[in-house]
Amino acid sequence: MSARRERTARWWSGVLVLVQLDLRQRLRTTRWKVGAAAAFAVISLVVLGSLYVMVGAGSLAYADWAENLYVITGAIVVFVGLVLAPTLTATSINGDRKDAVLAVVQATPVSAWQIAVGKLLGGWASCLALVAVASPYLVWGIVSAPYGIGPGLLGVVVLCLVFLCWCGVGLGFSALTARPAGSAVLTQAAVFTVLLGLPAIFGLLLQPVSQDHRVVRAEYAYDPGASADAAPTCRDVEVTRSFAHTERIWWLLAPHPFLLIPDVVAAHDNPDHWSYRDTRPPTFASSAADALSDARTGPWIDDSTCADQTGGAWYSTDPDRVPSPYAEQRAHDTAAIGDSWYIGLAMNAVFGALGLAAAARRLRVPAGRLPRGVRIA
Repeated sequence: MSARRERTARWWSGVLVLVQLDLRQRLRTTRWKVGAAAAFAVISLVVLGSLYVMVGAGSLAYADWAENLYVITGAIVVFVGLVLAPTLTATSINGDRKDAVLAVVQATPVSAWQIAVGKLLGGWASCLALVAVASPYLVWGIVSAPYGIGPGLLGVVVLCLVFLCWCGVGLGFSALTARPAGSAVLTQAAVFTVLLGLPAIFGLLLQPVSQDHRVVRAEYAYDPGASADAAPTCRDVEVTRSFAHTERIWWLLAPHPFLLIPDVVAAHDNPDHWSYRDTRPPTFASSAADALSDARTGPWIDDSTCADQTGGAWYSTDPDRVPSPYAEQRAHDTAAIGDSWYIGLAMNAVFGALGLAAAARRLRVPAGRLPRGVRIA
């Protein structure tokens, strides 16, 4: 056991040396200072701009805006990070190969996996600087949000892990392509495929997964000879309606960072049945988590009947009253809130693992057959 521990420690010590080397190469330039300042300026502009628009120039109370600060800050950090994280590693291998630096590292007694993991962690450490830059607003948002400190911190951890996964994707493209510009373009194309492409595919598949069902619904008929204030006659009829079975394709939305990260905290949000007197409305995180949960649980195959209309039960959203069909449908649609983010994170981890494995495979020495235009030293 001691020999195994010694080999593991020696393996990770080599990785840490490569991480330090990668970070020193990045810190030699002043671009990281300009980038950090620009990121803080953008985040500050969005946060303070939303404060002015919603509270200063709008009619929203400060408390309502403050409860959504965590979501606002998280959204801008996710967007900037998904642009930045894979780009930091998208040129780390082919860029070093172009500068004749990679061959020197490969000549040392380190394995291909050590080089790949070292570059992955180096790029991730650089990306975490964005989270550090946004930390004042993230702390402000965690304190002001209704989720609690634990779920708020868990959301930040998940955010950092998503960045790690996409650093792995960028590393894979850097190893598979000869030119840094090509790997950067392919990496950003992969990012926007997840952000825009998968939701578009989800929308295109709604019609193929739709299915007709027979449901009973209430229909009203007015007696022409009755008085104007007479109540209409209600009768239940069976009709055919089409429902999209999104539970078959919901996984297309699972890896979307703008859906999985809100799902981490939405289960601890303010309840959605509220009045202006006693409780506060849910934050923006619930809207994103509701969309993911609604897609995962599938359609509510039911409709209102004549029995549901008595006493205005259909319009009741008060949990203390007799459960209404609306409340039952709402409970069905939100049943998966908080239960999908780890699936999306696992899918992102698979993306990153594939990129890391591709990089380690391409870094093996002797290299064997190389793509056209790839230089050794």
